[in-house]
Amino acid sequence: MSEWVITTNRARCRDCYRCVRICPVKAVRVENGQAQIVPELCVACGSCVRECPQGAKVVRDDRALVRQAIKSGRPVYATVAPSAPAYFGIKEFDQLHGALEQLGFTDAFETAFGAQMVAPAHREFVEHDRNKWPIVASACPVVVNLFERYYPDLLAHLAPIVSPMIAHGRYLRNKYGPEALIVFIGPCIAKKEELRDPEVAGAVDAALTFNELEEWLGQDNVALPEPSAELADAPQANARLFPVEGGLVGTARMNTDMLSSQIIATSGMDACRDVLDSIRSGELTVCMAELMACDGGCINGPVMSAKSGPSLARQKVMAYAGKRQTQPLPSPEERPNLERKYNDHNIKMPDFAEERIREVMRLVDKYTPEDELNCGACGYATCRDKAIATLRGMAESTMCIPYMRRRADSLRQLVMDVTPNAIIIVDKNLRILDMSPSAQRMFERSLNSVQGQPINMVIPLANSFERVHETGIAVMNELLRINDNLVVEQSVVPVTFQNMLMAILRDVTEREVQQAELTHIRTETLTRTQEVIANQMRVAQEIAQLLGETTAETKMALTRLAKLIENGES
Repeated sequence: MSEWVITTNRARCRDCYRCVRICPVKAVRVENGQAQIVPELCVACGSCVRECPQGAKVVRDDRALVRQAIKSGRPVYATVAPSAPAYFGIKEFDQLHGALEQLGFTDAFETAFGAQMVAPAHREFVEHDRNKWPIVASACPVVVNLFERYYPDLLAHLAPIVSPMIAHGRYLRNKYGPEALIVFIGPCIAKKEELRDPEVAGAVDAALTFNELEEWLGQDNVALPEPSAELADAPQANARLFPVEGGLVGTARMNTDMLSSQIIATSGMDACRDVLDSIRSGELTVCMAELMACDGGCINGPVMSAKSGPSLARQKVMAYAGKRQTQPLPSPEERPNLERKYNDHNIKMPDFAEERIREVMRLVDKYTPEDELNCGACGYATCRDKAIATLRGMAESTMCIPYMRRRADSLRQLVMDVTPNAIIIVDKNLRILDMSPSAQRMFERSLNSVQGQPINMVIPLANSFERVHETGIAVMNELLRINDNLVVEQSVVPVTFQNMLMAILRDVTEREVQQAELTHIRTETLTRTQEVIANQMRVAQEIAQLLGETTAETKMALTRLAKLIENGES
């Protein structure tokens, strides 16, 4: 399989598990602390993209393909989803049409054309295939993915009709030929994957989200033109209401006396799964169910939340639909082939023996039911679910946040308990929060007696703490005399993310005493050495003086002797 529509930027993924928690089908694999989408399990709902706090989820971008086609002179046609008024605030389609032409698009149309085609096709299918009731509408690609991956046994209930995007794409393809590049623009991430589905491939070549188009407009300095001075009211174009919950039913005009009590329209992944579970159990007996994966419908798609909530978006779309537009919707005679097939893409998950599940749970100290907090922090509803996900290779045993916190606390306490150096932790007000046992012994104070008290109760000269607190710059290996019997080497470092200071103090009293004694010995030795040198110099001088006198006398005697000998010889 080629690159999936959603991937993860590993540099930004920070081990928060939010995507696991938010994913309705648990299609996220965590490995080495990194969350990766599993394409075979993903339904492309985009929840992880919307909810990732670090922006680590990346959506495949087709803008380069579209730009290249425009640059090469290839005719490029846009089909724009009917939720565009909610995102761009347009009053008439001509505004977006003009902006797209400035970007280089050959022409642009409303995907509502496709909606107008598929809605009556659904009505016809429901009316003529009663043996397949309840029929589920097939306009939402996420719902289609949900069927193929998780409810393949219910595929017979899924209307074999293409989505409005594919219907309109086929219509444009028939009209403009194979050379045309057809681009869908909308609020849905799943559309980027739907166009590659082999059962409908070839109708649409690329898909852009509204925010991608908005960025492109900004990069090219293209502004949306102002709307016409006055737009006349008109009967609502039902197809333009397709993106709101119940839009397909309304567009198909199915709310008749015969069917009104047998049609349901709901949105949101939980609601969709509830409907499908009810169909699977045989309890749901309606004739048709219109399911939309996003709460409120396409007006609340993955990229829509940046603009407005679903209530305001609904209001904008309805106001837009109630105004006369310049482009008429196509007649039934213009409809292309609207049929499609589905495939079973379900992956059978292995089952595991109870003992293996318990073994994984014991890795994170889950020995009894009381140990199972089922807090959901890991992204799974229960500790047991997470253990099964671990066995399936989708999760890591250490994803249990309460366990890791207990482990971190115990390791911290272990370090505090065994370190030979004194450790003192103070808050931003320089009041003592914690002291290691070695610190309590060093200062002969129990933690209870000083906790919450100013640091100067233990360390009278706490200037270093004040300096580090004010500057944020650590003090390292500073020599500090606490009293006559205690000298320490002190390091004070800021713990900025918790607004605390930590001091590590090493008792160097014995070293300093030895150093003082060594200094004293050196002084004594130097003094005595100097005295010896002085004595030696004095003796040397005395000897030299004596030697000098003796030499002189000897020289005189020898001189006289030499003269006597010399006189005697003569």
